[in-house]
Amino acid sequence: MPTLRITGGRLKGLSISSHPGDAARYTSSKVRQAIFNMIGSVEGMSVLELFAGSGSFSIEALSRGAAAATLVESNKKMVELIGKNLTSAALNKYCQVLHMDVRYAIPFLYGRNNAYDMIFMDPPYERGYVADVMTTLKANPLYTADTVLIAEYSRREADTLSLFGDQTDTRTKKYGDTVITVLTDIRHFHS
Repeated sequence: MPTLRITGGRLKGLSISSHPGDAARYTSSKVRQAIFNMIGSVEGMSVLELFAGSGSFSIEALSRGAAAATLVESNKKMVELIGKNLTSAALNKYCQVLHMDVRYAIPFLYGRNNAYDMIFMDPPYERGYVADVMTTLKANPLYTADTVLIAEYSRREADTLSLFGDQTDTRTKKYGDTVITVLTDIRHFHS
C-alpha cells in the first residue's frame, strides 16, 4: 500500500488512506509536490479533480489554500475512500464528490454553469483518456481564460503532449514513467 502524505500547507504531513493491493496507481507525494511547485499559489482557487482516486490532489490543494474542490470518481470503492480521507482531513464542507464517469460528469457540471480555476486529470495510463477528456472539455468548457489545466500521463503516451499544442504556456516535466503537463493559458486550448 503506497504511503500518501500531504506535502505542503496547513495539513502538511497528513497521511492519506489508499486501498491495499488495489490496482489503482496513485500520484506519489513527490509528483504532487512537483505539480504544486510548477503552478505556484492556489490560494482561493476552485479545483476540479477528474479520476480522483484517493482524493489526494484535492486535499493537497485545499491544504495549500484552495477554496473548494469537486472530485469525480467512477469506482464506488474509491468514492468511499475519498469520503474517508475528506472526513479525516475535516474537509467535507469544502468538497463535492461525484460518483460518476468523467464522460458524464463534465457535461453534468457544465449544465450547472460550473467553471474551475484548476482542472487536474490523472486517468489510468495508456487508454487515451486525456484526449477524450480534452475533447469533452472543449464541448463543455468548465474553464475560464485563467484556468490552469494539469494532466498526468505515461511517458509511453508521447502523442498526448501534442494535444496541448506547441505553446510557451505549456510546461512539461517527467518523473520516471510519469509525465506532467501544465497549461496555464487555457485560451490556446480552443485551437
